Amino acid sequence: MKELRYSVLVMPDKFKGTLTSSEAARAIVRGLRHAWPQARFTRATLADGGEGFAAALARATGGKPHRCASVDAAQRPCRAAWSLLGDGRTAVFDLAAASGLAQLPFALRDPLRMSTFGSGLVLRRTLAAGVAKILIGLGGSASNDGGIGLAAALGWKFLDRHGEEIDPNGAGLLQLDRIVAPWPRPRLRIVAACDVDNPLFGRNGAAYRFAPQKGADADAVRLLDRGLRRLARIVERDLGRDLAGVPGAGAAGGCGFGLMAFFGARLESGFEILRREMHLDALLRMNDLVVTGEGAFDATSLSGKAPYRLARLAHELHVPVWGVFGRIDVPASRLPFARATALVGRDESPMAASSSAEHALRLERAAFELASM
Repeated sequence: MKELRYSVLVMPDKFKGTLTSSEAARAIVRGLRHAWPQARFTRATLADGGEGFAAALARATGGKPHRCASVDAAQRPCRAAWSLLGDGRTAVFDLAAASGLAQLPFALRDPLRMSTFGSGLVLRRTLAAGVAKILIGLGGSASNDGGIGLAAALGWKFLDRHGEEIDPNGAGLLQLDRIVAPWPRPRLRIVAACDVDNPLFGRNGAAYRFAPQKGADADAVRLLDRGLRRLARIVERDLGRDLAGVPGAGAAGGCGFGLMAFFGARLESGFEILRREMHLDALLRMNDLVVTGEGAFDATSLSGKAPYRLARLAHELHVPVWGVFGRIDVPASRLPFARATALVGRDESPMAASSSAEHALRLERAAFELASM
């Protein structure tokens, strides 16, 4: 790029465990600015429904951040973030803000006992704000409760065969016998941002695919899957809704299923929500170059993660795209970027021991070198 007055959109996803999307964007801009001091840079955050989704939408729309009292997945008191978007009528929060795995020490990570009840308290708070629509990012949860914890916080009753309320967690599902809806039911318009297409149960369902990452051993996985199957049967019997096979029902320990079953939520691609709410097509057309990135670009990225989706959209709009990554684990021929670089090679060890400041410095240098090629 010989002309240094180009407009550049810098929009990376998070570098998981080291840099947030915003921190990565700042580092990349610093590197590019060293190479192109007269260029105009716009920073934006990227997310596809996982952690950081709410913050990305709030920043993009000029929203207002809030915090409320809640409990984490282990029922310990916490403060959870939610935001009112720039339109003043839409609330957004991440399920992980209250029910996230990252908030828990390893000793507490047990999806049989963890609950999304705290996320239900956040949802209740957004309703009290009088919003017309609620967006929920489903990534990063610690639970496998099928969304019953969240629903219990808004008045749904989950009863055993003796008419007693079960514990609103994965273990409690094994005792579930009857579901009683609140009356009157809260009037909600919920869109859940989902970045997976797994069904509720089975070998590709919530328990088998994701519970081991949350602390479940093989026996616990089987119990969790049995509980989700039981939940699906009773929802179909008591509520007349057969939703277990819907793509995304298994997201966030089955919370995708619960939000559909108990609140009539619509599951939607997190990237598509971001695209719509922040008018991403228009933003891309306003720039001459897009630079994105994430911690690792691998086979899962090609399945539709946010940087890949951003690159494909930019190509459709005839805007060139570059990528800066922690590492790249796919052949160069499969990369959807005009230029791409990584902080470590495919055969090098990860940089997990490095501090966030060191990662940011290496990312800055990588962006400078990419721009200087």
